Amino acid sequence: MSNKRFTVFLLQNVATPQDAIHPDKHPTAIDLDPASGVSGKFYYQSSASRQPAWVSEVSPLLQSPITSVFSASSSGLLIVEASSKYFAFTFGFGKTFLDPSKIQRQFGLRVALNRINPSQIRSMDTKTFEDMVVTKNTQASRSSDIPTFGVDISRDILRAVAGEPRDLGFAKRLAGSDALVLSTELSFKDIGQKCVDLYSAYTDNAYKADFEWIDHLTVVEDRAVLNSLDSLLEQQLRLSDTSQTHMATPEPIAWEDIDGFRIGGTRLEVYEDLNLDEYLFKLGPGRTKITIDLLRQRSVSIRYTRSGEFDGAWNVYQCLVSEQRIANQLYALIEGRWFAVSDTLVSQVDQFIGGLTPNILPISDGTIDETEPDYNKRMAKNEPDNLLLLDAKIKRPGGASTGIEFCDLLTGDGDLIHIKRKSRSSTLSHLFAQGSISATTFVSDGEYRDQLREHIERTVPQRARSKWLALIPDSATTVNKSNYSVAFVVLTKGKTSGPDWLPFFSKLNLMQHGRQLQSLGFSVTVRGLSN
Repeated sequence: MSNKRFTVFLLQNVATPQDAIHPDKHPTAIDLDPASGVSGKFYYQSSASRQPAWVSEVSPLLQSPITSVFSASSSGLLIVEASSKYFAFTFGFGKTFLDPSKIQRQFGLRVALNRINPSQIRSMDTKTFEDMVVTKNTQASRSSDIPTFGVDISRDILRAVAGEPRDLGFAKRLAGSDALVLSTELSFKDIGQKCVDLYSAYTDNAYKADFEWIDHLTVVEDRAVLNSLDSLLEQQLRLSDTSQTHMATPEPIAWEDIDGFRIGGTRLEVYEDLNLDEYLFKLGPGRTKITIDLLRQRSVSIRYTRSGEFDGAWNVYQCLVSEQRIANQLYALIEGRWFAVSDTLVSQVDQFIGGLTPNILPISDGTIDETEPDYNKRMAKNEPDNLLLLDAKIKRPGGASTGIEFCDLLTGDGDLIHIKRKSRSSTLSHLFAQGSISATTFVSDGEYRDQLREHIERTVPQRARSKWLALIPDSATTVNKSNYSVAFVVLTKGKTSGPDWLPFFSKLNLMQHGRQLQSLGFSVTVRGLSN
């Protein structure tokens, strides 16, 4: 028997197969033959043939019309009952039949982690949650172990993994996220028993031997806590308070094939991106009626360029990313589920951030609607003897197409000041990455320092030039890192002090970059200023 590729979901809150079907979908249903020994139901649907959208677009260039190019799609969904649970096997576009709220999140990931051989991993998908969600897929040309994939177990949240299982009788290959994709020699008459095996793998704890770090986030199941968290979120959204919440796609998507989004409650609007501030604004007075139940009912649809049609992908609640605290416990809403962030990780992050010295610099608060470049220019103009404006990107040698910004402002005491306005359109991840990349390049690349010196000679008046050149060693001189400090400054409309003036995941990112800078020999400081 040859291997077949199966995609399977575990369903939740389902009493009958029909309960799993999206209310807006109406596929044809067929009962399973009792003689098969498999309990469940099959759903299918095919679309009418039609010309692809590109035909009409290219036709004006052609001497004769295209008449024989048509496309159609088919979808199948097999729902199987086993171990008192329901499992969904999808074929073609069959996943679109499912109500997203009925899908058990991370089912495939947990099965894969419990059954995969940790030395035979082929790919890992991770997410970093900050002001935006950064999704990374890392693949190896051959099976390898965890360190190969550069996963930072204190920072990265594992979203998907693929590799070879320990027991090749279970499957030849496994890939798991919400769905489990397995390649195996499986006859459909044995699919019920396979579901029993999958559920056993899902409830196992074998993953703790090699992947225990994924428990930095623990699913919240206490109904009272969930209600309190949802209530906090409701109140904030009704007031258009997005200081602790934003929107993001809950799974990786092919952005090059995305033409727009629609969000329930504003169905006539087409959004270029998922923007919570824009969505709340367009809701108008309707935002005062927001409830969690309503957010779960409202769909988020994607229009693909290849079809021109909107397909429901998630609900609004699944697309919210939020941080909330209750009784000193930090919680994060990710992909429609609340997680408790482990006290160990929170303590580790808070201890590091608390140990950073607030920088004392010759700069002041920003003003309303002042851009970062304008702010930097104003600070340098106010303190010409103490601050040098250096927000130009210096191109690295070797024909690099992009430059590296050394810092926004340089002080006469060797403070490399990096400044970022915290807003919906900019993220602090860029700020912290800029600090570590520029410092590393400054130390290791003598030609980069020579270019910095040339920039100063071109832009700084001769009377002040020697002071600033003395702070930039040439390529023949070793950098004394103890003479420098990397100073991060965040311009924000929110809090600028206290333990939570930065979102937790931003603090986590800062800790990683801060540790890297400290290992290089730089001191690191951070400060919030009003904007």
